[in-house]
Amino acid sequence: MKFKVCAAVLCAAITFAPVAFADKKSEDYVAAQANAVLTLLSDESLSDTDRTERFRETLNSFAYLPDIARRVLGARGRELDEASFDRYKSAFEEFAVAVYQKRFNEMHGSAITIEGSTDPAPRRSLVTSLVKSGDSAKGTRVIWDVLMSEDGKRYRVRDVGIDLNGSVLWLAQDQQAQFEAYLDRHNGEIDTLITSLEQKTAKIKAGFQSGTSDLRNLDIKALD
Repeated sequence: MKFKVCAAVLCAAITFAPVAFADKKSEDYVAAQANAVLTLLSDESLSDTDRTERFRETLNSFAYLPDIARRVLGARGRELDEASFDRYKSAFEEFAVAVYQKRFNEMHGSAITIEGSTDPAPRRSLVTSLVKSGDSAKGTRVIWDVLMSEDGKRYRVRDVGIDLNGSVLWLAQDQQAQFEAYLDRHNGEIDTLITSLEQKTAKIKAGFQSGTSDLRNLDIKALD
């Protein structure tokens, strides 16, 4: 009887324990990509234009913005014709590059520490890292949503979340809700969204140059 009780308790613990399998390969992948970005942004031999283009290439190499661009549109992303999607994709890429270059640029010259990972689904890991510079005791927490290919040989970042004082800004997850709501308010007009993205991107870049851009105010509803 005692054995049966112990077995039942063990079974329950296995069944209801949260998924938290540290994936060393995905953690190593994130460490390599993050260090590549921070090294790039610290390269003083690059002009501002070259740095932005290299950052765009690096971001696309591990996150692949066209996939994220379509995903954040939800069902509407599958309904767009190719020409409309291409126009939107270009505007979204400029927006995403501006947002994340601004934030990662504030971390250049920093050291990254992988704090651990959890596996919310097969082939998928959430890797938490802490980026810490010498003049910051607290550091910035960055969460990477990583998907492994079916053959287990490649990794791709599905989303990147940056902790802004306890509120995580996700590139894809948060923007999907905002984009869908925006399109609902504008009868699904993709060109209206494109214009709003272009305006928002210009505002972020202007703040980037002046050092006053606030990434906690990225909601495109403000452009209505």
